[in-house]
Amino acid sequence: MVSPPRVSDLRRSWLERLLDVVRELGALSDIDQTLNRIAEAAVEFLEFGAAAINVVESGGEVVVRAVAGPPDIRQLLGRSSPLPYWQDLLNAAEPWGSLRFFGHDQDRRVIDRIATWTSDEAASETGPGSWHPEDSLFAPLFASDGALLGVLSVDQPASGQLPDPEQRTVLELFANQAAVAIAESRARDRAEARRWEAEHRWQVTFERSPVGAAILSENGHLLQVNESLVEMLGFPREQLLQRRLSQLTHPDDVEAGAALFDELLDGSRDSYESQKRLIHANGQVVFGLLHVGVIRNPGGAIQSIVAQINDVTQRKQAEDRLAHRAMHDSLTELPNRTLLEELLAGYLASGQPAGVLYCDLDRFKIVNDSLGHEAGDELLLILSHRLRDALPAGITLGRVGGDEFVALAPGEDDPRRLQALAQRLASALEQPLMVRGHLHTASLSIGITVGGASHDHPDEVLREADLALLRAKRRGRARVEVYDPTQDKPVTLHELELEHSLRSALADNRGLVPYFQPIVGLLDNAAVGYEALVRWEHAEQGLLDPDDFLPMAEQTGLIVPLGWWMLATCCRAAGDVRLTGGSAQWVAVNASGSQLGRGQLVQEIRRGLDGSGLAPERLHLEITESALVEASPAAIKEVHDVAELGVRIALDDFGTGYSSLSLLRDLPVSTVKIDRSFVAPIAADRSARAIVRSVIGLCQELGITTVAEGIETQEQLTSVKTLGCNQGQGYLLGRPLPLG
Repeated sequence: MVSPPRVSDLRRSWLERLLDVVRELGALSDIDQTLNRIAEAAVEFLEFGAAAINVVESGGEVVVRAVAGPPDIRQLLGRSSPLPYWQDLLNAAEPWGSLRFFGHDQDRRVIDRIATWTSDEAASETGPGSWHPEDSLFAPLFASDGALLGVLSVDQPASGQLPDPEQRTVLELFANQAAVAIAESRARDRAEARRWEAEHRWQVTFERSPVGAAILSENGHLLQVNESLVEMLGFPREQLLQRRLSQLTHPDDVEAGAALFDELLDGSRDSYESQKRLIHANGQVVFGLLHVGVIRNPGGAIQSIVAQINDVTQRKQAEDRLAHRAMHDSLTELPNRTLLEELLAGYLASGQPAGVLYCDLDRFKIVNDSLGHEAGDELLLILSHRLRDALPAGITLGRVGGDEFVALAPGEDDPRRLQALAQRLASALEQPLMVRGHLHTASLSIGITVGGASHDHPDEVLREADLALLRAKRRGRARVEVYDPTQDKPVTLHELELEHSLRSALADNRGLVPYFQPIVGLLDNAAVGYEALVRWEHAEQGLLDPDDFLPMAEQTGLIVPLGWWMLATCCRAAGDVRLTGGSAQWVAVNASGSQLGRGQLVQEIRRGLDGSGLAPERLHLEITESALVEASPAAIKEVHDVAELGVRIALDDFGTGYSSLSLLRDLPVSTVKIDRSFVAPIAADRSARAIVRSVIGLCQELGITTVAEGIETQEQLTSVKTLGCNQGQGYLLGRPLPLG
């Protein structure tokens, strides 16, 4: 006879089944599956006749989401009731721990407002402890913050009795499982919504970005590209997605890009930025500023690689054009002095010799004076073509001044071969040049030198060639001369030391001092402005006057940086009350002919004005008549550009050149400074007096201010006043003095 199972065995089996249900619920991730399984467990495991799970939705309605029991209970699915109805019901029900019991003897109006179900086969109440057909048991589902998430309701226990404590405990467990499932589901939904929103926002940003963008694989394949990149490179999207980034890169840039990408993959860096050339579908080069960044997961593994490519082709082309302009002559497109000096400096630094041919077009001024500057430009353009065509490959031809050209022959140190090269250049002009219907016979004077280990600076080499050129011109022009230190002006040890000291003074901003000499209005003897004159406090030789070092500065080219230093220093000094006393007096700064035509004058003046805050009309630029007579068209244009800034142009040493009147006609001159050679004898020399009277009268007609230079006696002062001169300058009126 088989013995009935013991109670302890039945209990163990029941607990194991309960654990199985809990494990099963723990393995489920879908919210609907979880809620349905909980409802089924309440019916199957706890032996209720029916169960329903009502969930509070975002709109405030409580909706039946899961049911279990007889087939007709499914009619409740999707039924909804307002949340306040459920809150009233739970408040009215009798608390059974965390459960709520609503007995048949309570006010039915509270429960009748919600969706309920009653079995047609419900048993009748038989006595105390029995379940009445109209009894209801609810398990509220609360979130961790106390908010109501829903309600688990059960009905009709199979025993016909009210649930015992064990059933209630398990029901509370199932209710807690349901609450956790709902809370986690909603958290997942919120996270998914945030993720979707972030991805959507990122996708919209990616696709609509004006910057080309791509998602790359770890081997550099393009996995996703935006429309900007499609337009930038000209390939259809499907073709781009079949390529690697390296396949779209200029061959010369692939290796550097690959090294950076490898560092990205091995974790050495998380991003990099570089400029690279990409190849357009039409074969043209696209200059791109590439930024590649890696996104890693919490474990540090690469999740995605994002590349952004900004098309900087137009900017690069503009930079190239600016760089070209800075290094090339605007008329002939040949390298200018700056580029030639850079090339020559490179040869010297590498120990490579270089032959230098310094060429000057003879009697070029005749063309300018007879046919005008435009014809002169045309002649220079034709000449540049002739010379360039005459030179073999590897020789660089540049234009360094108005009618001056320089040819660099790297690796050449044989003067005889350089002389043969010079003859080729001279022969290129054997045929006359046609300029505006006129045949012009031209010739070249050429100076030759070789740059090598004995030279420290390119300007030393150019100076030697220039000295040889000057000797060629002195000997009758149309000649070729090789630099000879015994014939050309030798450089003494003193001059070399002085040059070195001046370079150091400029580099260290030490020792150079501006002195200021007043320029006085002759009606009231009051200072209207000051001319800035440089002095040099030499460490060993003491205070040096301009005549002691300016000729050397002119010969070595140091006059140019010295001129820029004086310009900037004097712009600042014009605002110093020690000089002007707070009044709006102006300062005049001298410009050497070497500073003209280099393309720097306007830029340096603008920098000086901006850096000091000086008004343009308080700066006067003094240029000697001789410098302007010999100036190139580019230099003349610079003078006009300076005047357009508002800076006043003063014509210095007037009367010592050969084209004084044409300068007054062609240039924006506001002041004429009458040279001291006419002022010194004015009291006794009738010719000098007549010349000064004529100059003053002419300037009065033209509205140009006149300044008499070198006034040292009362007789001179009285004479220039009598003749109507506006202003005067000289030791009688005030000596040059430093600030302080």
